[in-house]
Amino acid sequence: MFSSVVRRRSWLAVAAVLGLVGSLLAVGVVAPPAGGAAGEVDNEAQFSACVGPALESQGLVDVVGSSAEDAVNCLVHYGVTQGRTETTFDPGAPVLRWQMALFLSRAAGPAGVVLPAAPAVEVTDLGEAPEVSRAAISQMADLGIMSVGLGGVFSPNVNVSRADMALMLDAFLGLAQPGAGAFGGDVMDYPEDVQPDDEVFGDIGQVTRGQYSAIRRMFEVGVARGTSDEAFSPGGLVTRAQMAVFITRMLAHTTARPVGVTLQVSETAVTTADSVDLAVSVRGPDLMGVPDAKVDVFSAVEADDAFGEDGRCSSDAVQAVTHTTACEIVVGDESTDPSGDYSTTVGPWADSLTVWGWSGEVGDRFDSDDVTASSVAITVTKPGVKLKVSDDMAENATAAKFGASVVFTVQVVDDDGEAVAL
Repeated sequence: MFSSVVRRRSWLAVAAVLGLVGSLLAVGVVAPPAGGAAGEVDNEAQFSACVGPALESQGLVDVVGSSAEDAVNCLVHYGVTQGRTETTFDPGAPVLRWQMALFLSRAAGPAGVVLPAAPAVEVTDLGEAPEVSRAAISQMADLGIMSVGLGGVFSPNVNVSRADMALMLDAFLGLAQPGAGAFGGDVMDYPEDVQPDDEVFGDIGQVTRGQYSAIRRMFEVGVARGTSDEAFSPGGLVTRAQMAVFITRMLAHTTARPVGVTLQVSETAVTTADSVDLAVSVRGPDLMGVPDAKVDVFSAVEADDAFGEDGRCSSDAVQAVTHTTACEIVVGDESTDPSGDYSTTVGPWADSLTVWGWSGEVGDRFDSDDVTASSVAITVTKPGVKLKVSDDMAENATAAKFGASVVFTVQVVDDDGEAVAL
C-alpha cells in the first residue's frame, strides 16, 4: 500500500533540484572563439569620452529627452558641432558628406589625429563652399578617411549612408591615438588586432569589401549597432542624431576626454573578489592632454563623512587608493602619461565606496570647497558561495499530502546567507 503522505523533506529531492540547477546553468555554455564571444561586442571601450562636463546641457532644445541628447551635448563640448542654430540641432536631418568632413576634422584634435597643414589631394567640385569646409574636405581626403573620385570629385551634397559612415569612422579610428581602456584594453593596434569572430548581420553581403570589414569592426568595438539583431541596413541614411551617437562611441576609444579632471572605472557594480580598471584623465582648456600631471586617488566608505566642515578630508573616513598619502599631492604620487592619462587596476574592495580623483602640484592638499575633482560610486557585494534551498510548505511542516505540489526555490547566497543577484 502506498503511503498517503510524504514523511519528511527528502534530501534526495533537494539533491535533485541542485542537480537540475547545475544542468540548467550548463546548458548552452559554449567555449567562445579566441578573441571574444560569438555575436557579442568584444572590444568595447572601457571608458567614455562623454562624462562630467561633456554631458552639460548646451541649450539645444530639440534633442532634450531624446536618446541622442547626451551625445549631442558631448559633441558640442568637444567643438565637433555647434548645432544648426543657437538652440536647435535638427536631429532628424540627414548628414551630407561635406558636413561629415567638418565633424571629423573638428574631432581630430581631441582624438589625437594629426591633420595635414597642406593637403595634397585636389578636390574639384566644391563650388562656392566656405574655406573652412574646403579645408576639412581636403584634410579628410588627404588622410584617406573620405574618398575622392576620378577628377577630384567629392560629391559634397550626397547623403552619408550607414555603410559609408562605418568606412569613414573605421579609417578615422585607425589614425587616432588610443586612449585609456580603448578596445576593451586588449588591443594594441587598430585595426590589425580587432578580429570580428562571426557574422552578425545578414544584409551586408553586397557592400564593398572595405565597407564589409569596416561594418564588422565597428560592431566589434561597440561603435555601430544594427537596425535589428540581424540587419545593419547598409544603404540606410544616417541622421544627425545617429551620427552624434556614432562619433561619441568612436571617441571613447581615443584620447578625447572632457576639460579638467575626470575619473572613470570599468565597472561600478562588483563583488568583493573583483578588481576594476581605473583611469584619471587630465585635459587643458584646449582639450589637449596634460602630461606629467600629479594624480591622487582616495576613497571613503561613507561619502558624507569624507570631508569636514572646512572642506578638508577627514583622516578617519578616507583612505589612499593609489599611494600611501590620501588627499595630498606628494612626490611619490603617480603622474599622467604623454596623453594626459593615468591608468591602474584597483581592488578588491571590502565595502561599497566612493572614489575621488584629482590633480595638483606637490604640496597641495585636497579641499572640496576649491579643488575640482571627479568621483564615482562603486557598489560592492559579496560573491555567491553556496546555494540556499527553500520551499513553500508551512514553516514547521514535515509532510505534504500525496500528489500535492511543493515549490522549491534555489538561491545563490553569500557567506552571510544573503541572496546574490546573477
